[in-house]
Amino acid sequence: MRILLADDQPMLLSALTTILNTQPDIQVVATAANGEEAVEQVKNHHIDVAVLDIRMPVLDGISASRRIMPAGPKVIMLTTFDDDALVQEAIEAGVHGFLLKDADPDVLANAVRTVARGESVLASGVTGKVLEWVRGGVDKRNALSDFERQALSLLTRREVEVLAEIGSGATNAEIAENLFIAETTVKTHVKSLLAKLGARDRVALVLLAQRAGLGS
Repeated sequence: MRILLADDQPMLLSALTTILNTQPDIQVVATAANGEEAVEQVKNHHIDVAVLDIRMPVLDGISASRRIMPAGPKVIMLTTFDDDALVQEAIEAGVHGFLLKDADPDVLANAVRTVARGESVLASGVTGKVLEWVRGGVDKRNALSDFERQALSLLTRREVEVLAEIGSGATNAEIAENLFIAETTVKTHVKSLLAKLGARDRVALVLLAQRAGLGS
């Protein structure tokens, strides 16, 4: 997997590059100190996943992601605990994942792999912000489309249970523990939910579950 890293802190950028380059299946092929440089690097390199700091000079990570994603790369946004409004804006932009900047190295590497497979990543520290934003909406149930209502009615009992867990911000491991099923089974249900509900990724499932009144 060919990765672009963008962050305006040289030490963090160097550390992230070292962490990812130690992985046998990951190669950092380009770095950038701001969003504008990140956009240019995508033009000059074949990039599978772009990991962008949400706050950067010249061009911020969200604006950069809007220009990068049409070219093909998946985007993971690096954020901090106080980026609530920016997380909302990034969700609306359609990024593929969120990680806290202090995430463990293994978490970062696995997030890159997950997003490269076409799935999404929502760090536990960010999930609460997503849920708070959705819960702040008005009349969420009426916001469901006719397709979503019909698709929800066709879900199995177990799929509804899994969707409710996702809507509460639970990880696959937590869902497996809560529902007393194998984590591989959870992954199968998540894949089925994405297909049946026409959801782009896990973030979309969280939003849909909340609008449907599922999850805490």
